[in-house]
Amino acid sequence: MRENKKRWSVGLAGVTVIATVVLGLVLEATPAVAQTTTDSSGQRIAAGTRTTARWVGAVNTSSREAVNRAYWSQFAPKLSLPVLWLGGSILGCLPGLSALSSNAATLSALNYVRSLSGLAPVAFSPAMNANAQRAALIMDANNALDHTPSSSWRCWSQTGATTANRSNLALAWPELKSGQIIDMYMDDRGDSNKAVGHRRWILNPFSTVMGTGSTSTANALTVIGPTNSSRPNPRYVGWPTAGWFPNTMEPAGRWSLSAGLRSVIFRDARVRVYRNGVRVPATKYAVHGGYAQPTLVWQLGTSVPRTGNFKVVVTNIKRRGLSRTLSYTYGVNLFTPYK
Repeated sequence: MRENKKRWSVGLAGVTVIATVVLGLVLEATPAVAQTTTDSSGQRIAAGTRTTARWVGAVNTSSREAVNRAYWSQFAPKLSLPVLWLGGSILGCLPGLSALSSNAATLSALNYVRSLSGLAPVAFSPAMNANAQRAALIMDANNALDHTPSSSWRCWSQTGATTANRSNLALAWPELKSGQIIDMYMDDRGDSNKAVGHRRWILNPFSTVMGTGSTSTANALTVIGPTNSSRPNPRYVGWPTAGWFPNTMEPAGRWSLSAGLRSVIFRDARVRVYRNGVRVPATKYAVHGGYAQPTLVWQLGTSVPRTGNFKVVVTNIKRRGLSRTLSYTYGVNLFTPYK
């Protein structure tokens, strides 16, 4: 198993420094690949072998007002909401639980991200939350992240260790915020995160249930869980998403495009990005598998402003069983959220 970490610091009001670290999960075979369903004729269909329209309840990204309204109601207020860790203790190795309000805020931020992407919402399972809580306790108690924590680690439990192996993991100092968890995973900053693994698990079209557990400084988001291959599965999902997109969620230039079809191959794809009609620097990263859907990742130049109208052109996309290459073009309108 390969590790996926990120570290960065953010200054708040020139005083407080928050350091964050996240660890993402990579598997060579995901539940979405194995999951199947049947069509109206009874024929079995594997997840990732057909695409659909966006989820009917998704945010209308062609409307700036709709995106902005949902941003302020579902995402922005959750970023500053501290995690309330109830009944937990590192001293006594008590996992406790994160408050319902904290979990609801994390879920709201998570489902806003999925809705922007045209994906159906997920739910949190109380049982999966309880297991994730034990994984978060291990990470907090040891001030470290590992998908396979040693039994010698403080506050180790078999349940916590098993859950860590199915979760994205994060640490934040001095305090973790409920919505910040999702923002961290979606940004996927750092040299070790060029495959944007956390982002890809959160944007798995077929996920139905996840779990979250948080202490004051650690989170485990269980992303390997129940799936359903009949869920909405758009042909392509970009991050930032096509249409209007809040620039406060722009991932520091680390953009990506995921394919709904598992047969899509981005290895030889080429990407060009234009801002307000002028081509801007974009560096393609090596393509990696194992994190949910096939995904192409590139980095915009640091001098590129994070506002304006962007056009993304991806060419030389290949698909198994198809001799000709494919291309995909979409627009992203970055705007500053307003009230």
